[in-house]
Amino acid sequence: MTAKESEKIVKEMKAYTKKVTSSKAKARAFLVSAGICNADGKLTKAYR
Repeated sequence: MTAKESEKIVKEMKAYTKKVTSSKAKARAFLVSAGICNADGKLTKAYR
């Protein structure tokens, strides 16, 4: 991976992070889709 490709990926990741964390609901939806917490906000078994 070249430095230019790395910079592009980092920029995309920062943009996605900003999008996902723009509201509490979007952040929770992301965490649920990633399997980190369940719909009521509690951590899943793997993260306790």
